[in-house]
Amino acid sequence: MDFNLLFTFADFKAKAVPILIGILFFGLIIAIHEFGHFIFAKLFKVKVNEFAIGMGPTILKKQCKETKYALRLFPIGGFVSMEGEGEESDDERAYCNQKTWKKMIIISAGAVFNLILGFILCVVLVCGEDAITSKKISSFYEGAASNVQLQLDDEILEIDGKHVFSSYDITFLMQRNATGKFDFTVRRDGEKVELEGVPFQKVTSGNFNYKDRVISSVSANLKRAGLRDGDLITFVNGEKVTTDDELIAAIRKDTDFVYSLTVEREGESLSFDGIEFMTVTIFDFTVYPEEKTFISVTKEAFGYAFSLGRMVYLSLFDLIRGQYGINDLSGPIGTMSIITEIAEESVATTDYSTLFMLFAMITINIGLFNLLPVPALDGGHLFFMFVELVIRRKIPQKYVSWVSAAGLVLLLIFMAIISANDLWKWISGIGFM
Repeated sequence: MDFNLLFTFADFKAKAVPILIGILFFGLIIAIHEFGHFIFAKLFKVKVNEFAIGMGPTILKKQCKETKYALRLFPIGGFVSMEGEGEESDDERAYCNQKTWKKMIIISAGAVFNLILGFILCVVLVCGEDAITSKKISSFYEGAASNVQLQLDDEILEIDGKHVFSSYDITFLMQRNATGKFDFTVRRDGEKVELEGVPFQKVTSGNFNYKDRVISSVSANLKRAGLRDGDLITFVNGEKVTTDDELIAAIRKDTDFVYSLTVEREGESLSFDGIEFMTVTIFDFTVYPEEKTFISVTKEAFGYAFSLGRMVYLSLFDLIRGQYGINDLSGPIGTMSIITEIAEESVATTDYSTLFMLFAMITINIGLFNLLPVPALDGGHLFFMFVELVIRRKIPQKYVSWVSAAGLVLLLIFMAIISANDLWKWISGIGFM
């Protein structure tokens, strides 16, 4: 028996299954979105010329009466082609000849179906957990910093002015603030209490691995700063370090997490100033569990879905104000890479909770992103329809088509940049900027 062949097949299976999972789930998310458009178009008797999953060359197709159903090669999109969509038509069943309220329902149905799928995935996640977590503090860890203001049995209502829908919000909202101090609103003894500047400890995380001061797995931002795998750290902020313990101590001394590092590389001493480390907040309290009931599961799933949905818009706002850069974005290539990586870990550990959370976040992200009033997106079409309702007359289709075409070109250019950056990160580990 050829054991090398068996190993190769097993290794191929271990890699192929996560990729297949990613393709299937990504395809499902797209199919659900397009099915939303399709089913309401059919319900309103609108003529549908083609319903396709995927983009590019057609792999499979079947003509059923007036509609062609197609599966295309690349699982990165899909579409519903309706008669009179983006053009004028004399057919009374054409999309362009429908009442505005019908068109609004057809266009918004795709995003709504994505949000419904996201909620279903949240229900699955909550049902799979050992317990439902509340927002009420049950204990503090030893050495906690936040208990100078927070107290046992405080119910967390807001963090930095943002409502806490579920316990998942606590993690996300506290990672948005880099200062380590947060404004809390809690319910204490039946009354709302405002707490300003509640302190939490922050520690470095995900910057690099090290052994005997030799660094490895350098993060992308440190690679852009000039550090490389194999560099030997000799000084931190001017302080000489000779052991891993001294390295840790020197790093922990700097509470701003901005460092000057000196390393040895191939016999040469190199210095790097203003190296900014990524950090995470240490959550130093726990919350009470709640009993699983139909009501509590539904409530928690809704809260989780709202949390993920708000995360999309808050992240977009953070991107606009410069908190994130292009390297923090992922297109289809980067998303599939993340899906595959998490799917591989899920297959190995048989724990699929992180994978389901990722798909819930992606489908809710797609649903809400499509509702943005951007030309070429569903939200852009809805915006024109709202304008039509206000001015009480139809906007000429040619103007809508021109704006949509311009928006599509800009969107494709943006996606091309993001995809190129994804490829470069995959090849080199460093993004464009």
